[in-house]
Amino acid sequence: MRFEKATPESQGISSSAILDFLNKVNKQGFELHSFMLLKNGKNIADCWWKPYAPQYRHQLFSLSKSFTSIAIGLAVKEGLVTTDTLIADIFEVEMKELGEKVDEKIKKMTVKNLLTMGTGMTYENWVWNDENSNNVLGFLSSHVKNEPGSAFFYNTLGTYMCSAIITRLTGQKLVDYLMPRLFEPLGIDPIWEEDKLGINYGGFGLNIKTEDIAVFGQMLLQKGNFNGVQLVPEAWIEEASSKQMNNGDEADSDWAQGYGYQFWRCVPDGVYRGDGMYGQYCIVIPDHNCVIAVTSNVDMGKFMKLIWSDLLPWVGGETALLQNSDYNKLVEFETSQTHLQVNENAQPYPTFRASYRLTKDAVVEDEFKINKIDFDFENGECLLALYNEESSQPLYVVRFIQKKWVETAKQFWTSESYYRAVCYGEWNDEELTACIWHYETPLNTKLKFTFSEERKILVLHVEAQKELTLSYVKI
Repeated sequence: MRFEKATPESQGISSSAILDFLNKVNKQGFELHSFMLLKNGKNIADCWWKPYAPQYRHQLFSLSKSFTSIAIGLAVKEGLVTTDTLIADIFEVEMKELGEKVDEKIKKMTVKNLLTMGTGMTYENWVWNDENSNNVLGFLSSHVKNEPGSAFFYNTLGTYMCSAIITRLTGQKLVDYLMPRLFEPLGIDPIWEEDKLGINYGGFGLNIKTEDIAVFGQMLLQKGNFNGVQLVPEAWIEEASSKQMNNGDEADSDWAQGYGYQFWRCVPDGVYRGDGMYGQYCIVIPDHNCVIAVTSNVDMGKFMKLIWSDLLPWVGGETALLQNSDYNKLVEFETSQTHLQVNENAQPYPTFRASYRLTKDAVVEDEFKINKIDFDFENGECLLALYNEESSQPLYVVRFIQKKWVETAKQFWTSESYYRAVCYGEWNDEELTACIWHYETPLNTKLKFTFSEERKILVLHVEAQKELTLSYVKI
């Protein structure tokens, strides 16, 4: 671990307050995957809910944007670009290629407009499925409704362009540019997804560990300094974390307190954060010298309100407290959390083999192309194979063992990306209920196979990013 472990009391915080907060997290049904609280540069609380664990990276989604902001800040420091540099000057080749297709407002757009979500656009022109997809051209050929800098519109493609700028100016991918400048000094070993041009997505796609999020937050808290080395200019941290763009006027909304350079201002005065979809957080609290790192799958607005109401008031202590018995309870809590429940009262697996094919009238969305399912139940185990019409080899093979969680090598839902997962299947009254936790992502997939008419008919209900129900007949 990169942080010295310390008791909350030694840093002026009561273990009881942290324990009460974490108990409320569970009681209110927030699906946390990890939580880490730093005070004065020391780790005073950390917890992972199994199957999540300290050694695994986790998808950050839009929390990636804050790292991209730092890359632009470093490029500014090195004299490669300024926040006032015109996008058109960086991508002259593409501008000439597009010619008259370029909106006149694109020609006025600056790097700062990208950083502050002030592009003036009202949509994102991603090109996902074309073999010759070019997201740089997609951005530059977009219609711009408003004058750049005049209105806030959350634009992940704009952050992608920040990544493309780094690649254009340095000849390196964003992740490679940051490696010696940020990641290696912080001890981070990242994976960053990229498009077909070899450009890291910038606005999403970064995968790192929870402690990596925390160490990034500590560097921000220390205004770019880490281990006595000024990694990022202090002025850039100040500028990036300050309000640069108005993004609303709702007093109680954490999405309307002002936006910096890929950082959000928060409702509590002085607090700012990077965050990502489903609840990936790096929260920096300068007034209390604290950092909070979280990975999760939560209602983000409700969860942040719980932090502000039930944790923030207690983290400002400056005088060491006497340690009490709640510290031991906190440690016990931190080491006992799990999402991997087992129903000991589930019925034994049956013994049978069968194949089922999708009914002809079924409408299947692109994300779920399973048209054939094989089951092999024997000796308390089940081997489940799922096929699409394009291959004689199964897309996915999932193994279940009665009343046990089983490790599998591939993510179930996404055929293009593979993440490790653990699987559990439970049999009750002609129904197999399965759960697959993709523990390097915020997501889990729930499957329910219902057999009827002497197991000649199969109905599959899927609950994941989307819900759907499909019918199959025995072959």
